[in-house]
Amino acid sequence: MGLFGKFAGGALAAGAAAVAWTRALEARSPMLPAPVAGVPHRFPWRHADIYLTVRGEGPAALLLHDLYTGASGAEMGPLGDRLAETFTVVTPDLPGFGRSGRPSMRYRPDFYRSAIVELVRHAIDRPALLVASGLSAAFAVGAAVELREDIRGVVMLGPPEPDGPAPITPPAWGPIAYQALRSPLGRAYHYWHANPLVQRRTLAAALAGDPADLAPRAEARARYARQRNGHWPLWSLWAGDLAIDPRDALAKLEPPALLLWGAEARGNPAAPELYRAVREDAVQSVLPGTARWPHVDRPELAAAAIRDWWTAEPAPGPEATPGSETAPGSETTPG
Repeated sequence: MGLFGKFAGGALAAGAAAVAWTRALEARSPMLPAPVAGVPHRFPWRHADIYLTVRGEGPAALLLHDLYTGASGAEMGPLGDRLAETFTVVTPDLPGFGRSGRPSMRYRPDFYRSAIVELVRHAIDRPALLVASGLSAAFAVGAAVELREDIRGVVMLGPPEPDGPAPITPPAWGPIAYQALRSPLGRAYHYWHANPLVQRRTLAAALAGDPADLAPRAEARARYARQRNGHWPLWSLWAGDLAIDPRDALAKLEPPALLLWGAEARGNPAAPELYRAVREDAVQSVLPGTARWPHVDRPELAAAAIRDWWTAEPAPGPEATPGSETAPGSETTPG
């Protein structure tokens, strides 16, 4: 047998093993962790049912988690515990994640922007506050521009970090990567990435310090990731289909905006200034002792920053001085 024959035979054998392994895993989805505190609801969106919980009293605040392997509304749970003293906190699992529907489709930014618009218009009281993490912060700003007077403000927690003035765009190799991920080997990679040990390493790299509950957090994420059809949104995420630059929408946003950054995040340290260039009046704070997700590392600091900004006099808006508002124990970004 020639070299090509050996290579082809090995590839076929690896593909067959991957198919058998993934089918065995898909046949037994693990039990899900306990949901976020609150009264559970299901919103029947046209593309997928969206699971959410509601708790607290006051104006509505929609808390939106970031997108990653094993993502769910659990990311926003500790922050929601503290904001429920001031707001009616609505915490959904975004479509494709958690307990929400996971349609078998290619996911795009418009899909999530539309989901947020529909939740605000039909599932919560208005006007509302949007509090969103990571990629979801970009979707939330776009939704807020469309919703206009239905939104009272937008909080962006560690939003996407551009490298410079050039816009964030999907990579040119994205379509090829997506097709490769749809192969049996792509599904096998998804289940490998959803392993609790891999999730523990991934989570440790994203958090500041070494939390004592790292292992149970990683196990919970692995359980969410191994649900049936959980690979569909991740393929789009890994292929770059969900890459989006929120700066154009932020420049058009009428309600006030608050940006919270992690002091120990490993991204571009100039990202706050790149956002300030398009929205000078937006209040920005850096929270010490936090990394990629400041609201996960220090939910008490993030909640205090949000409440202080929300209740500030004068209210945050075009008249506010950039960087004039800070959370207790935080530092404003240099102006």
